[in-house]
Amino acid sequence: MRYLRLPLHLCLFLAAVCGTQALAAPAQDDFSAVARDVGPFASAIVFNAADRSFSQPLSVTVGELSMRVEFAEHQPCPSHGLLEWEEQATLSRSGGLCKVATLVASAPGHPDFRQVIAALGGGGKGTLSDLNLSFYYLEQGAVLPQLLLSGFTGGTHCCLVSAIVGAGDAGQWYAVQLPKQNGSGPPWVMDVAHDGGRQFIFPDKRFDAVFPSHDLSVGPDVIYEYAQGKLNVITRQPRFRPYIKLTVRILPTEEDVPAPRSREVNGYLAGYVATSANAGQLQAGWRYMLARYNPQSPYLLKWCTLDKSAWGKGRTACPAPYVRTVPYPQQLALFLLQTGYITHAQCVALGYDPEKIQHEQDAIRAATTAHWHATHSG
Repeated sequence: MRYLRLPLHLCLFLAAVCGTQALAAPAQDDFSAVARDVGPFASAIVFNAADRSFSQPLSVTVGELSMRVEFAEHQPCPSHGLLEWEEQATLSRSGGLCKVATLVASAPGHPDFRQVIAALGGGGKGTLSDLNLSFYYLEQGAVLPQLLLSGFTGGTHCCLVSAIVGAGDAGQWYAVQLPKQNGSGPPWVMDVAHDGGRQFIFPDKRFDAVFPSHDLSVGPDVIYEYAQGKLNVITRQPRFRPYIKLTVRILPTEEDVPAPRSREVNGYLAGYVATSANAGQLQAGWRYMLARYNPQSPYLLKWCTLDKSAWGKGRTACPAPYVRTVPYPQQLALFLLQTGYITHAQCVALGYDPEKIQHEQDAIRAATTAHWHATHSG
């Protein structure tokens, strides 16, 4: 089973409008906390491998901003571009030739901008199977709009790649990559707080394949906002607290929530506790986790009570009798500390002092290794 989490605003739409029984419809007062979709004021499909009618150069002028996408056949495959992912470099090193898309832009008081976007093809192996343009005013009060580029890479577990191209106030151009995400299609732009802002909501990819497999991982929402060439993380700003609190309430009602103690539940619980921490409800989220986590998950971290010096010649892994499993709550607490969801004081309050844990492990390892050397002196 693949645990697929719909974006919160879409979940609430399904619950309220379609009457989906698997989702709890929010109370009327909660709709002010639902992130609102903001559509582009202009958009275009520039390339689609499945439809040749979307494979032509395109020119767009919006006010004083002009942008053009050019295609060039039989070009060296680029190793990087405005849209980037790992397979590009592999394709470039192969020495093959590609169809390459390039963005050309101009605006008053700015030098002409010209940069490769990516290689186009069927998706996978370093090419995009589609390319989309969307225009937004991502900054309140901006004179010129920003261009949102996006494309689908194909391949395993992947991937929507996207970037923002904008003209700065001081005559410079900015090109900012957005976090790579699963799925396809242009990323949603949201007004999370209903205040006229423009944000992106992406799952935190640092949670990917940490507690369960890739397919079963659940990352907490991260709210981003573009400003003058920077993509800022603003999830914990007070104006977004109603949205985060609503997310905590809605998450347990989503379809296909893993059963307690199931193989995939630890990944879901990691995302839930992190979201609870963002909502200021860490203790409640922690109690929810303790009642449901799987203590036998194969994804739990291991540590070795025997120093590597005693493993024996040629051994690259800890001998089985000396392997110990890190309890899931400990692993989760230290991971949330490492990723910034909780503070050191909160981690200690949960019962997991990082320095104390390290000191205890070091002491056990030293004692075990000393005993091993004493019994293997011959």
